Amino acid sequence: MSEGRSKADIRDLAAKAGSLTESAYRNLRRDIIAGVFLPGVKLQIDDLKVRYGLSASPLREALARLVSQGFVVSENQRGFRVALMSREDLADITLARQVVETAALKLALERGDDAWEADILAAYHRLDRYVARLEGKPVENLAEFSGLHKAFHVALIAACRSPRLLEEQSRLYDQAERYRHGMMQNYLVAQGIGIMDEHRQLMDLVLARQSDAACAMLHRHLGHTYSFCFGDEAMQGRTGTAPLIKP
Repeated sequence: MSEGRSKADIRDLAAKAGSLTESAYRNLRRDIIAGVFLPGVKLQIDDLKVRYGLSASPLREALARLVSQGFVVSENQRGFRVALMSREDLADITLARQVVETAALKLALERGDDAWEADILAAYHRLDRYVARLEGKPVENLAEFSGLHKAFHVALIAACRSPRLLEEQSRLYDQAERYRHGMMQNYLVAQGIGIMDEHRQLMDLVLARQSDAACAMLHRHLGHTYSFCFGDEAMQGRTGTAPLIKP
């Protein structure tokens, strides 16, 4: 009995440790994306312990996970810093997304069935309803919008049947999230339901199985974050602000 209780205790401790690490990861990731921790800022473990009420161990594990995802940089024997943001970085993320997601979409169009199409329609509907409810108001929960937006993009390529492509799409989407977060509040208010026009056109091309046209449109669509931060759209003064990060 004693051995049984000991094993149960170990399992409980492991589950608790995993939960604390997940909490640290989610909180850190949220605050990095939201700009609470600015690019290049050193992440002091002692400060993070106070901020999140957690011990050093789950925080270090969370930071290591964020390093693998490109949000944090590990400095040998010197701790961790928030990864820098730049025009070049977003251009590279955008290029990688265009390569990965269009390849995945092409496969999905070849392999997708009726259930896949239904999932796309459902994901679009949830995103569309959320945007419609905004009615030009400030976005109170960008995390909710991001989750619905990501779910739509995942639904488009879900039938590609390549776990590695899906994993890479998710990782790259998340890396672009810091750039999107800074622009989306103003963009959603300025564009309103118009932001859904291109999503609807993209969905219609996919459901019509027009592979070349759908892939070409997705390629253009994925370039909008860069364009809005650094390109022509940023210069048009659509939001009344300058690009988020200087070249």
